[in-house]
Amino acid sequence: MNLKRFYSGKRVLVTGHTGFKGAWLSLILSEFGAEVHGISLKPEDTRGNFYNIIKLNRKINSNYINLVDYKKLEKSIEKIQPEIIFHLAAQPYVIRSYKNPIETIQSNVLGVSNLLNISRNIKTLKFFLNITTDKCYENDDSKRGFKETDSLGGKDIYSSSKACSELLTKSFHESFLKNNIAIGTARAGNVIGGGDFGEDRLIPDIFESIINKDRLIIRNPNSIRPWQYILDVLSGYLLQTAMLKKMGKKQVLSYNFAPVQKDVVTVQEIVRYIAKYFNYKDIKFLNKNKGFKESKNLLLNSRKAFNELGWKNKYKTLGAIDQTIKWNESYRSNPKDIQEFSISLIKDYFKI
Repeated sequence: MNLKRFYSGKRVLVTGHTGFKGAWLSLILSEFGAEVHGISLKPEDTRGNFYNIIKLNRKINSNYINLVDYKKLEKSIEKIQPEIIFHLAAQPYVIRSYKNPIETIQSNVLGVSNLLNISRNIKTLKFFLNITTDKCYENDDSKRGFKETDSLGGKDIYSSSKACSELLTKSFHESFLKNNIAIGTARAGNVIGGGDFGEDRLIPDIFESIINKDRLIIRNPNSIRPWQYILDVLSGYLLQTAMLKKMGKKQVLSYNFAPVQKDVVTVQEIVRYIAKYFNYKDIKFLNKNKGFKESKNLLLNSRKAFNELGWKNKYKTLGAIDQTIKWNESYRSNPKDIQEFSISLIKDYFKI
């Protein structure tokens, strides 16, 4: 499918557009020729923020609104009259959910409920994709890849809030939306790429330690996650939403996006790979967490996305790390041109 042709000229709303994935998605859609509107909290910038770095506010229409504020959210969406909504706005951190459980629930449960209810009255709206997480499954810590039909759940507040988001999406669809809007949910593994400065995230922590010449403390080095490249993941979201037109409105279509199981690596392998590139040796591995329960194993089965959407990762995990290193080196050496460099990566990836 020619994604540029599909999205060109369409009015698209991206919630969470100031976040890592939301900013990259908004930049891609802008390059595709879409009219992009964003709704999000103001960008966090504790150690860097991709949205600010690439000056995305100059390319799209930004609205700084908390999705919990129903009246402001409704007024903004009624003004935008989107044809497509990509919903990424959320409290995205597991550890923060332990520290601020109510904030997490309000953002991830009440936020999506408000958005779905407002969508009932937006006559221009045709497609709605709710981006959740690989952590929405009831994880038994096995090494099998979860399928879209597996049980949803979560031992921590973040995971359970995203499982609730999935269930609410289906409930709103069945109750109110199935005759008017094609809806999907997307569950992706851990995303890596240039511009990620998130808290308590492996790759940003590694780069920060190397840049500052600090000792790198790594917990749970044998844990495995479905790490994958940012543009691989976003291509899945874009493809799924475009395919919703073909697949109709009868049910909520959910897809996993993750690398094949044989390509998955451990935390330790990632750390050693990056450390070797930078000749960095001040690393300490600890077989324990920070007092918060984390699953050791988390894998997804993406066979459905491959068979029905024709989606697959262009980059294996270590190849995704190479791309991340390339972006970070460009940013450190020539920060003024990082927007154009980021756009060049998009053009090369999507062949536009």
